Amino acid sequence: MFWLGVIGARALGRKASFSLAPLGFRRPGGGLLAGVGLGVAVGVGAIVMSLIVNPISVFVLDRLGYPTESTVQQPFMRGLVGWVEDNPAAAVPAIILVVVVLGPAVEELVFRGAVFNGLNRLGALVSSRIVRTDPGKTAGRTPFVLSALVSSTFFALLHLEPVLLPAIFLLAIALCVLFQRTGSLLPPFVAHATFNSFATSLIILNGLGILEIPV
Repeated sequence: MFWLGVIGARALGRKASFSLAPLGFRRPGGGLLAGVGLGVAVGVGAIVMSLIVNPISVFVLDRLGYPTESTVQQPFMRGLVGWVEDNPAAAVPAIILVVVVLGPAVEELVFRGAVFNGLNRLGALVSSRIVRTDPGKTAGRTPFVLSALVSSTFFALLHLEPVLLPAIFLLAIALCVLFQRTGSLLPPFVAHATFNSFATSLIILNGLGILEIPV
């Protein structure tokens, strides 16, 4: 879609860059090492946050009379545990590749690079025009806040888990802030991968019989 858009724009005589930098394919501000370190720190913080928020979410939903049983994530994780038990040589690298690497990479490209970044740029453009037509108004942070809220809500809802929704929403907000501050997809990708690695570790350790923790 990106390349078709560029080719179409050029065919119409409009200037269009072939650079993927606007989507976040660029060196993070502060350098690669700083970007990776920041991503790991945010990912670890998100893991700790989820360990606090998820039990609260379960308690609130239970009090409100809503079901708290996982119907998507838990069956999926149990299936992966069974796969590790049956064929660890194939399952372990495949799970790490998909859950820790490919999944976060695709989701960050879509939700932070395209959805959040696109909405934020559109909002900034609209705000700048409002300021030009009405000098008494200022653009402020409204485009960023609205873009982060919309994209993060969409991201959380697509996981189809009411119990996990608050934690995933907060994670998504943190990833938007990380993308906005660094201008790169690398830090949010590392944070997302770090967050996913916690559940992945539980799955693998359970499947190998090293750690018996319900998943």
